[in-house]
Amino acid sequence: MTERLAIDGGTPVRIAPLPLGKGVALLGDEERAAVLEVIESRSLFRYYGPQFLGKVLEFEDAVRDELGTPHAVATSSGTAALRVALAALGIGCGDEVIVPAFTFIATINAVVVAGAVPVFAEIDETLGLDPADVASKVTSRTAAIIPVHLENVACDMDPLLAIARSRGIRVLEDAAQSMGATYHGRALGTLGDIGAFSLQLEKNVTSGEGGVVVTGDDDLHLRAARYQDQGGQFVTGHGGSRGGEMEQPFVGENLRMAEIAGAIAGVQMRKLPGLLAAMRANKVRILDAIGDVRGLTRRRVVDPAGDGSSSITWFAPGPAVARRFVAALNAEGIPSAQIYDGKPVYATPSILQRRTASGKGGPWNCAEHPTDVVYEMGMCPRTEDLVGRSVSIGVGATFTEADCGDAAAAVRKVAAALLPA
Repeated sequence: MTERLAIDGGTPVRIAPLPLGKGVALLGDEERAAVLEVIESRSLFRYYGPQFLGKVLEFEDAVRDELGTPHAVATSSGTAALRVALAALGIGCGDEVIVPAFTFIATINAVVVAGAVPVFAEIDETLGLDPADVASKVTSRTAAIIPVHLENVACDMDPLLAIARSRGIRVLEDAAQSMGATYHGRALGTLGDIGAFSLQLEKNVTSGEGGVVVTGDDDLHLRAARYQDQGGQFVTGHGGSRGGEMEQPFVGENLRMAEIAGAIAGVQMRKLPGLLAAMRANKVRILDAIGDVRGLTRRRVVDPAGDGSSSITWFAPGPAVARRFVAALNAEGIPSAQIYDGKPVYATPSILQRRTASGKGGPWNCAEHPTDVVYEMGMCPRTEDLVGRSVSIGVGATFTEADCGDAAAAVRKVAAALLPA
């Protein structure tokens, strides 16, 4: 006899909500003091003020130190970081950029806004780019590949980098959700030519909104620093110094981070190692308590030692079972979801219809660089199958042993009721 599920009228495993996860769970007095310090200085702008504190510069220094990267440029959002990175790489009209069929819409929007054409490749059981399918999508117009490290789990970067390097293609790592996670000892975001992170509320390090671009390339750093500051009209400050005049000036945008965001993010960076250690310990507790569950296949983690451990994802036998599993876990008091509703990113209407704000189609209707790229459901069947069968739960840094036990108990309970013995 299996225990009656809460979704069917049974008693839920848990009534009280689980604690918040990631950086927001650690917000407190230190962040409050840092914000007040900036306000009292009356210096809210990142480059100067009456009592300038340089909080954004301090945050950039902390990112460099923590990730082991030569350069960091703070931005106003994670999407801004992607736009800055693409601009630094010189991606634009006539280019194709290979992107995963499963990611947050910002990855795709940034490519389109840059004037380039997104080309979708399949994911594998890591929920990251499938190297074999990426290789099949390369054309003479491929200018960049964007691996996306979803939910603190690395893509299999070695084969992706090998493909890119052998064909002279740039690699932009979208590590928005994976600050501090690693791949064989190296921080995600630092393996390719350039990397982008988000500091949005649900990220490891949060300032509510914010982002940062990292690179080991001096020229890419200077281009990134200038692009986020209107193209460097007044010779942009970057890395604590002033750059020389540009040999090839270009138009930029205002995608700068403000000092209040920098102050919060700087404090959060100091908490990142502890946050990751706590999430890793709690993920182990939950998985050990669950054990192997017949009918559920766990998401593949290429480098378990580098896993940021902010969630656990399984693949159920079919989409109907996965949806029922998610609903049942939520009823048991354990927040669960199919990431991005279990749909590929190209299911977004604006992408399927190839439609920009102007209504003129952007890079898809360029007379100078015509493209025959068509987007339709079913074009990445493996991706649609995997994400349609996915089931995810979050892992919080402040979970107690009892919280971890409840999460495990709920998964076991639901699996016993929904999956074949």
